[in-house]
Amino acid sequence: MQNKCREYTHEYLKEDQWTASMTTSDWINLITAIGTVAAAIVGAFLAALAIWGDYFRARLVGPRLTLRPHHSLVGVVTGPKNGPRSIIYHLCVENQKRESSATNCRVILKKLWRKEPDGSIEELLLAVPLTFAWAPSERMPDYITVRNDQIVDFGVLEQIDNRFRPILRTTSENFQGYVHAHECLRYGLEIVADNFSSPHLQVFEVAWDGEFSADLPILATHLRVREVTSEHI
Repeated sequence: MQNKCREYTHEYLKEDQWTASMTTSDWINLITAIGTVAAAIVGAFLAALAIWGDYFRARLVGPRLTLRPHHSLVGVVTGPKNGPRSIIYHLCVENQKRESSATNCRVILKKLWRKEPDGSIEELLLAVPLTFAWAPSERMPDYITVRNDQIVDFGVLEQIDNRFRPILRTTSENFQGYVHAHECLRYGLEIVADNFSSPHLQVFEVAWDGEFSADLPILATHLRVREVTSEHI
């Protein structure tokens, strides 16, 4: 123990003698070196802030949006009682940080898959991302500000066309995203705004056996709309 104390004392005295032997010029050089390193660190931080500042601000204080089923995805009946009927399915864009609005917000179809009868999944060609319509689609623009919950038209099952189609502003000529009888498709959706983008796709599956009914409980046994997790894609 005494030997260790002598060693510590010896080292301390060596350091004290080293600092005592430093001249004014040595101190100036040391302080200058420390200042140069500090300036480099601050410069790197400011450069990173300039590049990534908007990203971090959006993550820390920006809106937090997510999609959730509206009306439990059972649909809403439209059309004349004595004519062809349509069943519209809605999703809700929910802002979990309502003190911050999402500007120029839209929901886009980013990916598309077909589920085969054997359970295998095939990704379908989607030339460009496509934009869903805000509800009511007849009066809403493509881009809106979202502060509270906002409804988006997801898709419609039309008796006259005998198919389910997603309600998109535009589609390409080779669009393969319609669900016909005995088909099952999965839609990968992303929310995009000036100050937000979805951290991952939310995927909704539509499967139809070809039977149509304007009675929603009955139709729910024939056309199934549900959200699936990424692990099941």
